Amino acid sequence: MAFFDKISKAVTETGQKTIAKTKEIADTSRLNSLINEEEKNLSSLYCQLGKLYFSIHKEDCKEEFVEMIKAIADAEAKINDCKKQLQDIKGVQCCEKCGAELSKDAAFCSSCGAPIPKIETVDPADYVKCGNCGAMVKKGMRFCTACGKPLEPVSSVVTVAEDEPETLDRVCSKCGAKVDDSSIFCTECGNKL
Repeated sequence: MAFFDKISKAVTETGQKTIAKTKEIADTSRLNSLINEEEKNLSSLYCQLGKLYFSIHKEDCKEEFVEMIKAIADAEAKINDCKKQLQDIKGVQCCEKCGAELSKDAAFCSSCGAPIPKIETVDPADYVKCGNCGAMVKKGMRFCTACGKPLEPVSSVVTVAEDEPETLDRVCSKCGAKVDDSSIFCTECGNKL
């Protein structure tokens, strides 16, 4: 019987050592996990603190921060430039209100409903200013498309040749010249459309 008591005692001691070792491993793992979590939290707080300092003091920072703030501003400018280039490649724009990605021709944001302002790139060299109403009119037009007043002396009236195929383009009822859908007056004869 002493032999079995000795084996039983050895098994019990081994079991207790195993339980203690398992508890030690579990506690170590739990503490390491808590440390990692707090380090991530601390890193996030440092990041938020830096962003807050940057937003408040980017114009009046202390001397030791000047280089870092300049580097951050340069990086943000590069990122914004790259994002703009990506939008141009994709043919999209971002809503100024909510930041949603929209097609270039969208009039309203599909996410928040905000109106999207149209930015027209007009080459001023291709336009002349109407002396009567001040509207910008494409060069070569004889009449203002906004007020109908002549821009230059009328030398001849252009008519549509009879052998041209009939199209669905808008034409002036007085002279038959083709006109833009957005024009209020004929650019050839000045007739109100």
